[in-house]
Amino acid sequence: MKRLLLFLVLTVSTMLSTVWAYDFSAVSSSGHTLYYEIISGTTNVGVVRPGSGSSYDNYVSGNVVIPATVSYNGTTYNVTELKSIVGADGYDYGSFDYCRGLTSVNIPNSVTSIGNYAFYYCTGLTSATIPNSVTSIGVGAFYGCTSLTSVTIPNSVTSIGDGAFNSVRHIIYSGTAIGSPWEARFINGYIEGDFVYTDSTKTILTTYIGIDSNVAIPNSVTSIGECAFLHCNNLTSVTIPNSVITIGAFAFQNCGLTSVIIPNSVTTIDAYAFSICRALTSVTLPNSITIIDTGIFWSCVNLIAITIPNNVTSIRPSAFSSCSSLTSVTIPDNITSIGRSAFNGCSSLTSVTIPNNVTSIGNSAFSGCSSLATLNFNAINCSDFNYETYDHPFYHCPVPTITIGDSVQRIPAYFAYHLDSLRNIVIGNSVTSIGSFAFNGCASLDTIIIPNNITTLGESTFENCTNLAYAVIGKNMSYIESKAFYGCNNMHNVKSLASFPPTLGSNIFSATAILKVPCGSAAYYSAPAAKWADYFISIEEVCDNITITVISANENMGTVSGSGEYLFGSEVTITATPKQGYRFVSWNDGNTDNPRTIVVEAEATYIATFEEEIGIETASELDELRLYPNPTKGILNFNMEVEKVEVMDMMGKMVMQFYNASEINIASLPKGVYCLRLSYNDKTTVHKIIKE
Repeated sequence: MKRLLLFLVLTVSTMLSTVWAYDFSAVSSSGHTLYYEIISGTTNVGVVRPGSGSSYDNYVSGNVVIPATVSYNGTTYNVTELKSIVGADGYDYGSFDYCRGLTSVNIPNSVTSIGNYAFYYCTGLTSATIPNSVTSIGVGAFYGCTSLTSVTIPNSVTSIGDGAFNSVRHIIYSGTAIGSPWEARFINGYIEGDFVYTDSTKTILTTYIGIDSNVAIPNSVTSIGECAFLHCNNLTSVTIPNSVITIGAFAFQNCGLTSVIIPNSVTTIDAYAFSICRALTSVTLPNSITIIDTGIFWSCVNLIAITIPNNVTSIRPSAFSSCSSLTSVTIPDNITSIGRSAFNGCSSLTSVTIPNNVTSIGNSAFSGCSSLATLNFNAINCSDFNYETYDHPFYHCPVPTITIGDSVQRIPAYFAYHLDSLRNIVIGNSVTSIGSFAFNGCASLDTIIIPNNITTLGESTFENCTNLAYAVIGKNMSYIESKAFYGCNNMHNVKSLASFPPTLGSNIFSATAILKVPCGSAAYYSAPAAKWADYFISIEEVCDNITITVISANENMGTVSGSGEYLFGSEVTITATPKQGYRFVSWNDGNTDNPRTIVVEAEATYIATFEEEIGIETASELDELRLYPNPTKGILNFNMEVEKVEVMDMMGKMVMQFYNASEINIASLPKGVYCLRLSYNDKTTVHKIIKE
């Protein structure tokens, strides 16, 4: 807000010639030393700050009384101004700016002008009476006075500067000065108790002027106005009634709220409504909203989890930016756009799933999510990402694994551009093309298997993946654009499953590698017109059968099929069949498809994992045996003594065992989901628990 008054073209000598000075000082009746500048040619003085820079912040505190007259060297002077002065640093300094300990000020009737920045950022100021003698109030005079709840401006005032009452909660004024209204929250409201309304109907709440920690908004309110509770640091709890339909911009910004429940009557929550609520840990959003507006929860640094309602279609810019404790977010299927920096700086977020209907992801949307370990991308028709590294939606995300869902048909250009930590890519069965530069510069990627469904690779798709050593190109590939693998200088083994060579652009490969192709295809790849021979030291046919081994991790839980000898490039279906009382979990590479189609390109072993099915306990079972708390951080209690407790991980491996226990401690186990097999009263039941 402060305005630099000197132009940059001023020379150093000119700047140094600006001298900070006051003419004299005197102690006021409140015991404060105040500083004065004599207004040339008069017996009037203005109150000035004693010096520039932060060393003079808080030079007065408490309750200050400004005298109407002050004597110096035998002359009595009238105090007519709170005067601002330009310091040697080029900034305008007000009389009491940054006096954060100032709580009240008594301005005498002799003062006609309250100058620029007079009480700038006097955050402790709770009371200021402006006398009828004042005719002008300068720029930013009460800017940032967040504790000042209400100010009455006399009608004598005809000039009010920009931002003069920014953050002041309520103003009473019926004069003629032009303003908007000088960035104050509201003017001339209807006051009842600690609430200010637009009128006596009490439907639009404009300002709260109290200091309570727990506030219940009256049932008459349908709209909570812009900045209504701004900077209410004492406010820890608010009850929003079902009558409320709209919550205005900045309504609860920088409040002390710890949790919020927003009723389903609310259809609109405007920008930055709950931003900088640093104590906020949980929020319940209503199903009635369709937009998460700009910056709604920006810098809510203790917000842990958020569920976005199913009716929401758009997450606007910076909605959850800098929510550094956010570990979990559920993005519903109806979302079509995620705005710029929407989750920027969510450094505790570990997993993100982009749903099917997302068509655009803004610049830096997830930038700085430094704990992101898994990205599931299911957007069917998402637009290309920004090519500038620093604006990339996932810039500074050390995500090691990306899964492209089966619904996706095209991977956007620049999708994983320069994601240095990316090591594993799982590409869904519906993808037919990969956009230009999609995985360019992914320096940790060492293997890529391009599925059979992909027909085209965009320009520079894997360019400069400097650790990429092994690549398999699917059998339906028809066109590879220029520089697709250029700069992958570590690549030594490439397999193409296509019987006929895909068409190549220019500078496709830059490494010295061996190319392996299906039996009977070497002649086609070696033909000069095909250009493949330009890039490889040799082209070899793979004619021998390749062994695929399929194993059950526990044959008592389920069986498998699909093992055998197969030709290079052929498709094979492997299946896991659980026995009664068990279910299939996944294959050893993390894939959960069952049945699963694989492309034979090298000998491989696939291990199916099963687990015991866990039913929902009946009411009678729950009445007989109860365990609590669940989730638990360590201690788990039973309402009876259990003869035997077996704790198993989700792979079916027993990790702990207890006997004759009414309480167990699993604090030493990693966070996750576990199964308990409990034996008691000649029966055995299985329960699922969550270890936090």
